[in-house]
Amino acid sequence: MKAKAIVLIFALSLSFLPLPAAAQVGAPDVNLTCSAEDGSGSVGIDVYPGASLIGIATCIASNPNSYQEKIEIQVQADGLAVAHPGSITLGPNAEEEFIVTIRAEEQMPVQSRNLVVTATVTEVMGFPPPNIAEKQVNMIVNIKQFSGLQLEATDPLVTLGSKVDYNLEYNIYNLGNGADRFVLDMKESDRNALEDAGFTLVLPIAKVEVESMAAPTKVRLQIRTPSDYQDWPINSDGLHEMSFTLEFMATSEYSCNSEPSGCYTESVQTTITVVQEASGADKIFTGNSNTTQMLIYGGVGTGVILVIVLVAVLIKKQKST
Repeated sequence: MKAKAIVLIFALSLSFLPLPAAAQVGAPDVNLTCSAEDGSGSVGIDVYPGASLIGIATCIASNPNSYQEKIEIQVQADGLAVAHPGSITLGPNAEEEFIVTIRAEEQMPVQSRNLVVTATVTEVMGFPPPNIAEKQVNMIVNIKQFSGLQLEATDPLVTLGSKVDYNLEYNIYNLGNGADRFVLDMKESDRNALEDAGFTLVLPIAKVEVESMAAPTKVRLQIRTPSDYQDWPINSDGLHEMSFTLEFMATSEYSCNSEPSGCYTESVQTTITVVQEASGADKIFTGNSNTTQMLIYGGVGTGVILVIVLVAVLIKKQKST
């Protein structure tokens, strides 16, 4: 009886509305449209460190009838936090824009979530509606990918002999929120300097894919040290010694293809020192021999005597070693 009374009161209320002669009174209803900031049906949210973490959908609710309606707004975002007006009141044939704000968490994995906005008529001129009147809009919330990278050298300082094969090892960490491929390379000037010095450099893999926040992926750079070292300086230990710097680089492929800021690259330096035993003659002429050196001054035979002395010193050195 109570429900019938409410419907009767509602009908009587409508009968007193000042309507044009040709107008007809419709049942309670509501129209709803929503769109993202770019006008699409997908709301993108940046979640890189320092981002706002906010996505916005702009909605418009409209009343197609010639009487006042109260509209309740409900929003579900698949577990994401949302903010929106709880209800709006629309006059006859009126419309109103409202904002739905979706908040994500920092560094969330790249993914898509469903967004459902529902508008329901809950009152008509202060009375419950005689029918169920609601509209829904379904949208997609895209947690956007961002790049992140950390590169470390396993051995930042390496000491090797001449003509030695060795693997320089590097660890790549993907600190982004999605799988990414990283392009591997060396600084061109460093590579040229090493090759000019007689090094052989081989990078077996030029690109590697790493999962987000996974254990580091190890990559290797194969090198062979020079065999020609005779012109290098001799250190206090009587060894030919020369140091070289190699800058190794990794670049996020995703950043190059998709991020407005461009390619994101990290680099790390490795110092390679090559040492090799100097010959006895090298040590004598460079003043780094521990053997006694003799200079004999005299007449015509001085040059011959000097050669004999040098040979004797070398023989003595070889026997002592």
